[in-house]
Amino acid sequence: MKIALINIQIKGDNKDYNAGFGTTFQVGNSLAARILKKIRLSGEEFPLISYGYLAAIFKKNGHIVKIFTNEIPDGFDLAIMHCSLIRNKLEVDFLRRIREKTNIKIGLIGPFPSVKPELFLNYADFIISGEPEDASSKIKDQYSLSGIIESRPVMDLDALPFPDWSVFPVKKFGYRPTITRRPFIFLQSSRSCSYVCNYCPYKVFGPYRERSPGNVIEEIEHIVKKYGIRGFMFRDPCFSLNKKRAIDIAEGIIKKGINVEWGCETRLDNLDPELLELMFKSGLRAIKVGIESASSDILRKQNRKPVGLSHQEKIIQFCRKRGIRVIAFYIIGLEGDTRQSIMDTVKYAKRLNTDFANFTICTPIPGTEYYEQVKNRIYEKDWEKFDNFHSVFKHANISGDDLRSLQEKAIVSYYARPKYILEYLIRKLR
Repeated sequence: MKIALINIQIKGDNKDYNAGFGTTFQVGNSLAARILKKIRLSGEEFPLISYGYLAAIFKKNGHIVKIFTNEIPDGFDLAIMHCSLIRNKLEVDFLRRIREKTNIKIGLIGPFPSVKPELFLNYADFIISGEPEDASSKIKDQYSLSGIIESRPVMDLDALPFPDWSVFPVKKFGYRPTITRRPFIFLQSSRSCSYVCNYCPYKVFGPYRERSPGNVIEEIEHIVKKYGIRGFMFRDPCFSLNKKRAIDIAEGIIKKGINVEWGCETRLDNLDPELLELMFKSGLRAIKVGIESASSDILRKQNRKPVGLSHQEKIIQFCRKRGIRVIAFYIIGLEGDTRQSIMDTVKYAKRLNTDFANFTICTPIPGTEYYEQVKNRIYEKDWEKFDNFHSVFKHANISGDDLRSLQEKAIVSYYARPKYILEYLIRKLR
């Protein structure tokens, strides 16, 4: 069977992010905001890891697989589309056009159609609800599945084949300046998260699970040898949650003599100088960390465990001295936020002065606990606005226009500081 994987994308879309719901980067309309957006997006181009896994599974089962980006496939038996929040209207339009112009059977995957299947039933022959690998492995022909198919979480992640990147233009992918070496791809060594932040979408598809260090090292060797990969980012929400496993992976890279540059996302309280030193030796050059807010009280209202400020600052200082880039995430418009608390968070972000910082608007993602808490206050009907850069529900203390304004000011003022510009230029020269 010939299977088309359909990718609907606009420059700046990151459909792997937000646990597969997707996100974008929309700073604002000012000249400075537009310049920042252009700079940010100039070095970023990513693959979709869910398609890498599906391509491997389908090929293993004897199917022919091809990816189509913003294009209607012709002469294929089955089309699979990962549907997102951020391109909902455009994706639905493409689904209509596929229906009108072809006889291809259509299947949908992704967390959005999983939690909101009623929005998609008119446009597809089946919807895989849950992690797609289990149900996809059972597809024999275009008639194998119909309706809503419950797909179980993959509990033994080591049993999955490595993603097949040959269906992608791998040499185009990069993540500069976060990871400077390319070709670049994503690598997933665990799924979900064991923390209970109420706004987090990563728990929608199941409990926290880990791959074994040996399996991860084997994949790293595989992508370097087969695809010439020189840089990658772990797509785990919290890579160093299990410090022993993080140590084993870093030591495995060193022992095998694998020459790569890599990054990960994690929590600062799951890092210490000894672990960072070991990971740096193995190729770590960037970490993404969620600081979210300067207010511990506001974080606790979201069931987020705050990180001690002294430890937070200690780890960031260590990374700066060691040459590990730090990308800090902040959320404005959390429950309990006020204009003053947001300004305090921006001030704290500037004090930490990480290499990069992103300020997003708190967004209730369908399927999360937070969505259920505020759904009666949601006024936005356009799902594409649920991208972390628009206000979509009535906040108790701040208007939607004020949130957008505060977000733009936060991002622009962070990067427009003479101190930041000077230090950035010095780092570039080094």
